Order: sequence, then structure tokens, then C-alpha cells
Amino acid sequence: MEFLKSNIDTCIEVIIIIFVIIAAIKIIDFFDKKIRENIRKRHENSARLLSFCPILSKIAKTIVMLIIAASVMQAHGYSMTSLVAGFGIIGMAVSFAAKESIANIFGSLAILYDKIFDLGDYIVIDNIEGTVVDITLRSTKIRTIDNTLITLPNNVVANAIVTNISAIKERRLGATIGVTYDTSNEKLQRAIQILKDILTSNEDITENYRVFLKELNASSIDIEFTAYIKYGDKDNFCRVRENVLTEIITQYRKEGIDFAFPSQSIYLTNEN
Repeated sequence: MEFLKSNIDTCIEVIIIIFVIIAAIKIIDFFDKKIRENIRKRHENSARLLSFCPILSKIAKTIVMLIIAASVMQAHGYSMTSLVAGFGIIGMAVSFAAKESIANIFGSLAILYDKIFDLGDYIVIDNIEGTVVDITLRSTKIRTIDNTLITLPNNVVANAIVTNISAIKERRLGATIGVTYDTSNEKLQRAIQILKDILTSNEDITENYRVFLKELNASSIDIEFTAYIKYGDKDNFCRVRENVLTEIITQYRKEGIDFAFPSQSIYLTNEN
């Protein structure tokens, strides 16, 4: 009891500080919740943005704690200049010790700001390609075609050349079809028309396509086509390509148009 009487001012100050800290944390949590709700409503790829909310909340709480601590220490006669200098030295030491982590944080912010890729995108980074399955403040995780999970530090990702395959609006589809030299002129024209009909009737292909007689090869008459698929992702590209090539094979066989293959004609003569 005597202790409380002799330190009543200190006790009140401690209670006020605790109240201010709790109030500040509640306010930060309130805004954090509102920001999360806003992100979920306005952004389709909200998972990537939401992954940054916890760290931003912790940073805000840490700043509030430092401000409160500095205010209390100043109220007890400590020089603000000395406090700032002390925090500066501590900050430099922490920064030096955790420079890689800080670099990764800035790298993650660069990924977020530049919108390099989103969760679910298919990307290529330094000969590594796969689907982005997770983005944190420290690293980006990529699931490759053979189901291997690769983790890349965000500072490496931010400074690398990134090709976002999923960002491609249209993907080019092309092939060279070789038919035999004994194909008649009528069937040759029919072969070209079949390609045009297949590309025209396919709803997954744009109207911007070309079909033309390319060249007279050593063992084939080559017909080339180029078209653009309306999807950028690899799964749809493979699906449409398979459908187109399967239809070409089916129609050519139906019309009796033979595919060419490398061959040689050998002539034997009897000198006698």
C-alpha cells in the first residue's frame, strides 16, 4: 500500500501507457480488417495482396511502440536527439544483419507494385518455368511441370528477367504440313482449303490467320499455316493445338491426301 501511495503517479502513467498501446493496436487491427475486406471486394487476385497485410500490420504496430517508448523516455528527461541517434545505430545494425531479408521485402513490394505476376500465373524465370503457387514477403514458390516445388528469394525474382506466359493475350500456333509430290493440283488446292476451313470453324482461333504454299522441299510440297489462339495459358494452347492437328489428319486422310516423309529414290541401271 505504501508503495502505491509513493508511486501513484508512476502507476497512473503505466496504466495510461498500457491503455494507449491497447487502443493503438485495436485501431491498427480495425484498419487492417477494413483493408482486407476492401481487397477481397475489389481485387480478383486478392491472395497476393492479402499476403502483405500481416507484415504491414506488424510494421505499423512496431512504429507505434517505438513512438510511445520515445515519448515516455523523453518525458523522463532523456534527450530526443540521443534517442534518435540510438535508434539509428540500432537500425543500422539490424539492417546489416538482416540485409537479405530486407532485400527480399523490397523485392516483394516491387513484385506487388509492378504487377509482374499473380498467383496461378505460368511464368519463366532464368530457365525455370512453372505455375506461381505462393508469394510471401520472403520468397516466391513455383510449381514446375514435373511437380517440383521451387522457392526463389524475392530479391532474385525482382532483378531477374521474368516472362509471364499467362499475361499473353493470344498465342501463335503454326505448323508446316508436307504432302507428297504425286498429289494432284486439285488435291493440293483442297489441302490448302481444308486448313482454311479448320481454322475458320474453330472458335478458339482468331480471324487473323494465314495459309499458304511455302516451298518445294526435297521430299515434300510444304503448306504452312499460322494462327493465333485466343488464350495465353499453356493448357488451353495445348488443347487447341491438339484439336487442330487431329482435325487436319482426319480431313486429309478422308480426302486421300498423303503426308510426305523424308525419302529417296534409287535408280538401278544395268550397264550390260
